[in-house]
Amino acid sequence: MSISLEDTEETAAFLSDMGMARRTRHPAVIRGKHPEEGRTRDMRSIKRALKNISLRWKFFFGFLITSMVPIVGFGAYAYMNTENILLEQSYSNMEENLARASNNMDMVLEGYENASSLIFMNKQVQDLISVDFTNYGYEDLYYYLKSYFGTMMAINSDVNTFSIYTTNQTIAQDYYFIYKVDEEIEQEGWYKRAREENGKPVFMRGGINKDGKYVFYLVRSLDYYSYGSLRNVLRMEIDDRHLLGIISEVSGDDEMIILDDENYVVSSTDKTLMGCSVYDILDGYEGEIGNNKRDTAVYDGKEMLVSSVTSPQGWKILSLVSVPMLEMNIRTSVKNVILFALLAVIMSVVFSAVISILITRRIKELTKSVEKMKDGVFGERIEDGGRDEIGILAEVFSDMSFMVKHLIKDIYEKELIRKAAELNLLQEQINPHFLYNVLSSISSMAMRSGNTEIMDMVEHLALFYRISLNKGKNILSVREEVNLLENYLQLQKVRFGEAIQVAYDLDEELMDCRIIKLILQPLVENAIHHAMKDETAILHIGITLRREQDHMLFIITDDGVGMEAETVEEINTEIRNAVRGFGLKNVSIRIQLQYGQAYGVKVYSKEGEGTQIYIKLPIIREQKDLQL
Repeated sequence: MSISLEDTEETAAFLSDMGMARRTRHPAVIRGKHPEEGRTRDMRSIKRALKNISLRWKFFFGFLITSMVPIVGFGAYAYMNTENILLEQSYSNMEENLARASNNMDMVLEGYENASSLIFMNKQVQDLISVDFTNYGYEDLYYYLKSYFGTMMAINSDVNTFSIYTTNQTIAQDYYFIYKVDEEIEQEGWYKRAREENGKPVFMRGGINKDGKYVFYLVRSLDYYSYGSLRNVLRMEIDDRHLLGIISEVSGDDEMIILDDENYVVSSTDKTLMGCSVYDILDGYEGEIGNNKRDTAVYDGKEMLVSSVTSPQGWKILSLVSVPMLEMNIRTSVKNVILFALLAVIMSVVFSAVISILITRRIKELTKSVEKMKDGVFGERIEDGGRDEIGILAEVFSDMSFMVKHLIKDIYEKELIRKAAELNLLQEQINPHFLYNVLSSISSMAMRSGNTEIMDMVEHLALFYRISLNKGKNILSVREEVNLLENYLQLQKVRFGEAIQVAYDLDEELMDCRIIKLILQPLVENAIHHAMKDETAILHIGITLRREQDHMLFIITDDGVGMEAETVEEINTEIRNAVRGFGLKNVSIRIQLQYGQAYGVKVYSKEGEGTQIYIKLPIIREQKDLQL
């Protein structure tokens, strides 16, 4: 960030004013003035000094303060609350992991329940087990069980065995699929629990099986069908590695332990904990184990955060997070917060400087353009390129400068056109006076000599000029304008005879409206001179007057030779740009000078088919003498 000499001088002035304010306070008190007056004067000095500081420094300190306040506030809040935030975050993570682990465990256990239900409702299995085998062979029984249970074990690969314990003493047990219930088995806890639940599947902790694998059990009384006093109990031996695996997938850094409904360890990565009570594992822990119970405890000599969740089957998942690890994370987070705050402060200083320079640089460019406009230089464009407020202001100022330049030029050119039109009109008014006097003399001579044709021509011509003169006034009625046109056409018929056919379609309600004179005759004259194909062809001319919303519209049509599209476009362009000329261009200029740019002449034509000329005029009914 560069600091100009001007900025340095302003800062020095600011510090000087501040020093002056401090120096002048005490003398005011010494001279006996009220201290409040001294403070008021000091405040005025400070305000004046602040106003004199450059805009760049105002922006810089404004951006810096507004960005620093939230950064410092957030940094202080984060520093003071990091421990609580991380503790809450750790519990939240634990609970999320527990929820995912619980869902995974529920799906797996539900799969085992579904497998047991297939056997629970399989009548053929239970019928075969309930047969009196005293005089009956075992081949059908074992063949079916081997096939059926083999398929079940193929589907449930983590189930080691499906075993049925039965009170049918006539059956032969193979110590794999079939076991006879004796007094020893009747006293075992899993057997009693299965009988107590009356067909409901129960998961129970196990231990190490004969193959040295850690297992747990699903037991279920097969009492869906009644066989008198016979009792059958299903026991599924399940490898815990699959269950532990799906729990470990979501545990992350957490230590997760699966407990049964009596809070004994069913599965854990630490196999020494198998079968232990959770209260023996967690030293001094006296809290409850249940859904999202938060607490702390000592595990393996380390303080731990404890949380747990209970599955629908009654088993629980216990999650443990190391507090020393959390404290280390807290220290790391505090360092990161401090580092981030420092970095944010540095970035805030840099960005404040850059933004203030960028903004004030563009404002200075705009100020220079304003100074130039004040000196009379118009039409300079500010190449800002931005679309923010400053960019829009620069664009609007540039457009305004161009508009002022254009308005000055437009007013000047229109004034020249107005003067030319006034000269043309004056010439039109002078020539008819002379001609009218001469024609009156010719008419008198024709009357004395008895030549009625010459007399009629002269009278029509004289009447034409009398109406066009209109006592020097520029405004006449539509009816008078049509009479003027009629007199002109009577003169033309002497030359062309019936080669010119004129038809009128005039709205009678508009005939007394006031318009400027000589707008129809020049356009009809233009059609006669340029639209006729040859002197033998008949030229049809139509004069239409109708009302269109808030204005009236003359339409002059002919079926003459027409014009090319390029010629029509050139004529309309000259009319729009108010190019000086005679005929229809002069008519359009006079209409626009009199009534404004909304009115005027428009030409439509097609080569070989004829021409249409539209004259748009306002509806003015009262008498007005609107001189150009």
